[in-house]
Amino acid sequence: MQGLVCRECRPEDTADVLEVRNPIFGPLSEEDWDRYYPRMTAGLAYLDGEPVGAIPLDQRDFMVAPQVSVPVAFENAVGVKEEYRSRGIGTAIIKAARQFMADRCDLLMVYRGGERSAGYRFYQKSGHRDLLYLTPVRWDPPSGLSSDAACADIEVLHNHEDEILAAYHSTYASYGGHAPRRPGYWREALGGQIFVTVPTEILFYRYPADGEIAAYGVFGIPQRSGYEANVQVLEIASAAGESGARQILRAAGAEACQRQAAVTDYVSVDYPYRYLYRDLGFVEQGRGLIIMGQIINPQRLFRRVCRFPELVADLKINIWTPTQDYVLFEGPKVEKEITLEAKDIIIERLLTRRLDVMSAFHHDLLTIRNGDEGIAGRIAAALPFSPWCHHHLDWI
Repeated sequence: MQGLVCRECRPEDTADVLEVRNPIFGPLSEEDWDRYYPRMTAGLAYLDGEPVGAIPLDQRDFMVAPQVSVPVAFENAVGVKEEYRSRGIGTAIIKAARQFMADRCDLLMVYRGGERSAGYRFYQKSGHRDLLYLTPVRWDPPSGLSSDAACADIEVLHNHEDEILAAYHSTYASYGGHAPRRPGYWREALGGQIFVTVPTEILFYRYPADGEIAAYGVFGIPQRSGYEANVQVLEIASAAGESGARQILRAAGAEACQRQAAVTDYVSVDYPYRYLYRDLGFVEQGRGLIIMGQIINPQRLFRRVCRFPELVADLKINIWTPTQDYVLFEGPKVEKEITLEAKDIIIERLLTRRLDVMSAFHHDLLTIRNGDEGIAGRIAAALPFSPWCHHHLDWI
């Protein structure tokens, strides 16, 4: 489009970002935006000098597999002024973001629902692929619930982070799909921009009520008009197994019942408490939320996610998809050159540890030119599938 310029925002561009963002997503002050800069940057589109589109980008680490985190940028509050929509501006901003974020991030990622919607098709067209499906669940708890868990001030969590981290890692150490937890993470997350945009009452439950914390839950009740005032699960973890998580959920259920509200969450197929939810009475709906992503630097990402590089040290690995060809990896002792051939989504999942390589190979979703089942097995061992579990606390 003639006269269109897309680039990364600068410190002096805050007003331009918010001029596009705020009429679509609600008010955010310049002070609040600047508080998160430069971690929260943005792609900006100008048409003849007028700001017409913006894609805020939250830079963070993301676990793609146990003990493997990579730098990503989550697109959020993506918007184009109404009179300029359907003219390719959003796609142009994403193209620019792939370039100016290339030295900082391995993936662009976004939350998206509505697989039959124009918004979903926009992300597909711009190169994003489905990485995780999340199913909304809802529980209308009965009256009379009792629990050995107790509601506590959120500062209890911050003051007992060693116990909180132990419970978290006890539950989720074998999963990817979330931000890595570390001391200070919870204070940072609860102070995030989403809780400025959508003011939220935070509830914290601990189990047992006294002594060392073995299980905990963080819940949020949105206070903004247009949002249901349900008790939203932000994060639950338990070093006491399912019994500890059950006590936390029963306590939250009792509170929701008093408020005549439901308890809600989004769960993946591998979520460790999915069947506990069912047992308590949560009702699963059709999948309604997806984490999509597109790889910016596949070679660097491969080096980060490859579990056993020695297994492919003798290979030169090329990639072929209907849209691109490139060299993914060239080992230090190359004896054989192969080409992995697949649809783009299969390669995206391969490099984010979301693919069962042997299953894809046997089902003809991944073919290996100049390769065989033995090479497929080596690649499968170097890039083993990782279950993902995402928490609403990580929401942007």
